[in-house]
Amino acid sequence: MDQKKALDERIKLFDDAVRMEQKPKRVPFVTNDAFWRYYDLGYTLSDALMDKQKIEDANIEFQKRYQFDAMLDIGDRNPLIMTRSLGNFEYQINDENNTLMLAEQNHFHEDDYDSFIKNPLKTLWENVIPRKYTYFKNGMSLQTLQNTLGEFLAYDQSIQRTNQRLASECGVPQLFDPVNGARIYPAFEALYNFLRGMKGLSRDLRKIPKKVLAFNEVYHNTFVKGLVDGIKHTDSPSSAFTVFTIMLSENMINPKQFEKFFWPQFKELADKVVETNGTMFVLSEGSFKHVSEYLQELPKGHFCFYVEMDDIFETRKQLPNLCLWGGLPVSLISRGTKQECIDYTKRVIDEVGRDGGLILCTDKFTSHPSDCNRENLLAISEFIHNYQ
Repeated sequence: MDQKKALDERIKLFDDAVRMEQKPKRVPFVTNDAFWRYYDLGYTLSDALMDKQKIEDANIEFQKRYQFDAMLDIGDRNPLIMTRSLGNFEYQINDENNTLMLAEQNHFHEDDYDSFIKNPLKTLWENVIPRKYTYFKNGMSLQTLQNTLGEFLAYDQSIQRTNQRLASECGVPQLFDPVNGARIYPAFEALYNFLRGMKGLSRDLRKIPKKVLAFNEVYHNTFVKGLVDGIKHTDSPSSAFTVFTIMLSENMINPKQFEKFFWPQFKELADKVVETNGTMFVLSEGSFKHVSEYLQELPKGHFCFYVEMDDIFETRKQLPNLCLWGGLPVSLISRGTKQECIDYTKRVIDEVGRDGGLILCTDKFTSHPSDCNRENLLAISEFIHNYQ
């Protein structure tokens, strides 16, 4: 098939799946893979993650072998080449155990709240970045800075080239629209994932909740609102979704905290997506059933949530307004038979997304050699592409 035609067909598959206005030609099939692709191609993590060309080529070979309709991660999730160039070595590769470990990040200290609220850019520049990147300090040599800028630019160009190759060689769209949409990290998620960590933020919510709220407002207005305001309507989608965002912090907070600390900024983003008639993928790890009453407020036809820990059949009943991403247990794909995998895939399609509202994917990220089985994944891919 002509790759431009394949690209257009895949974009329509996603649009039909999320809109739930007409039955898609078939259910879209995507990958949550983190590292299994490298093992499948014979690389170690050290081989792959520290070589831009291997990352790029692995993405293309992985796509050509399994024929996904989109890829969640193409190397931009763990850019070790970039971060190490400025002295951040928090990600530790262990090739014997096939793991990439990361210590919880806590570069934003409790006493940084007041200064951040007054001057966010100054606080990040003078306090947070030097803690995260050990080379970034007074007296840093020009050569170090030039090397870092070069590595950042080269890695970004590699990611852009990967997206271009996926489109031209494989007919695969980008996950989100960088022109009419954006990749957006809500304020509370930034605090949880990148600055305070679970331990620090849990303490802050009990001890200094007003400062957390003030942080949310300042961070949102400084770094996020411009991206939200920049979301535009388009009559010709060029990507799987308009917007990509994350919702990971719901696993550490109760519904009342969710309403107070996360929901206001998220709802502003969601309202903009609806206003512009766009679509949004929400990477929502863990379980979100305890906050489902809030998600029920989201208008049908615009939002797709990743279902990791919750039962996808029950989630379908509880949240008929949402498109669901997931459904294929890693435990089954890694250890089941081909027929068991095909039968379960058919059940998920028939019960969850026969007429839209489903994007098939593994329920967990595949990161270890034992997380997936090549023959089972090939069988699932073939079945999905032919089951209409």
